[in-house]
Amino acid sequence: MTHIYLLISISGGGTWAFLEENKEEVLDKINEPDNELATLNERGELTEEKFNDLYPRIFELIRSRGLLVGEDIEMDEVLDEEEAFPKPYLTLPPEDLSYEEAISVFKGEGLIPG
Repeated sequence: MTHIYLLISISGGGTWAFLEENKEEVLDKINEPDNELATLNERGELTEEKFNDLYPRIFELIRSRGLLVGEDIEMDEVLDEEEAFPKPYLTLPPEDLSYEEAISVFKGEGLIPG
């Protein structure tokens, strides 16, 4: 049986695969800290301490639920027949994003639409 995967790429941190059937659950979980960061930033309440608490949660969720392409799952398992490289659904900033950079990134819907 061939599985279809949702791919999320982390700048400088690889591409992670999730079963497509779990897409909504995965995106909802990742969206929780993302929305909180965006809301705090919009209100002018995003402190460096809150950022350092919330931002790593996004990557903890990805690592705990996903498969690292090329390590945990082979590249050819996540490709469509016509693809040479996986096309991620989302590309996230690097894990070492600074608080100052985050101020310009977390606006509106944040990183994850919806």
